[in-house]
Amino acid sequence: MEFHNADMFRKAIITHFVRHRKVVKFKKNDPNRIRVVCKDEVCKWFVLASWLSDHKNFKIESLLDDHTCVMPFKNKYISYKLIAEKYIGQWRANPDWNFTEMVEQLSANTNVDASKWQYYCARSALRKVIQGSIKEQYSNLWEYAVEIKKINPESSVIMKCYMVTSGANPRFHRLYICLGVLKKGWKEGCRHILGLDGCFVKGYHMGQLLTVIGVDPNNHMYQVVYALVESECRETWLWFLELLSVDLELNNSYGIVWITDKQKGLIDAIMEVFPHSEHRYCVKHFYNNFKNSNKGLMLKHLLWGATKSTTKQV
Repeated sequence: MEFHNADMFRKAIITHFVRHRKVVKFKKNDPNRIRVVCKDEVCKWFVLASWLSDHKNFKIESLLDDHTCVMPFKNKYISYKLIAEKYIGQWRANPDWNFTEMVEQLSANTNVDASKWQYYCARSALRKVIQGSIKEQYSNLWEYAVEIKKINPESSVIMKCYMVTSGANPRFHRLYICLGVLKKGWKEGCRHILGLDGCFVKGYHMGQLLTVIGVDPNNHMYQVVYALVESECRETWLWFLELLSVDLELNNSYGIVWITDKQKGLIDAIMEVFPHSEHRYCVKHFYNNFKNSNKGLMLKHLLWGATKSTTKQV
């Protein structure tokens, strides 16, 4: 057999012995000559390949293809790169392929056990190949902002960066997005009720995703604005609400009703930016705190009944 170079020969050797559950070692391993023997000294199996300058390829010169050793269940040549390369087609067809199915598939095909860490590294490598690296995608945020404004000129896309060291590239800090069509739809047809909340973001850039949800004429949720910030605190909420005030033209805060939880810093930020607006608390968040010290269905029904009751105007 002939190969283009030494790397292709090494890869073929490793793939072959992973499939056949054999453990070998490279007795001689350089760009021009490779000798591979069985790790079991009693077994006489070996292969010798070398570079042929006249043919410009790597060729097997000697081979004793007779294994007398046992088949182990552990093989050091099982690596996450080998697993990723073997199953990239299945992962591409089924991105939700779970860990258990991957383990069963590898065990059925090779009868070799791999560590959990190798499986997780393989899945991470496959995700980068198919979906792209998250770190690299952050470098495309400027183009993403330009594209949004190009397609929807009335949109507001504000990105804040900071410098780690002088002369280095700027690092991502915050991102605020208000699409022009959503902005126009809220001004022309939605009720003046806005809900504020945040959730954790997992991945390369840890932080918080802040959102503003409105209410359309059919009492359905209406996405208005969202932003990615480093944490949920008074400073970030002030930055977010000040930009929101400009986009939605909320110069006069009378007639605006905010629905939020009791997150620290959020209440003060609303009072500072919108001093004349009404502020209500989300009952679902309120009940999550209430049920810790007030258990039982009766108190739950009483609480929700009280929140749904009307107040007679005097």
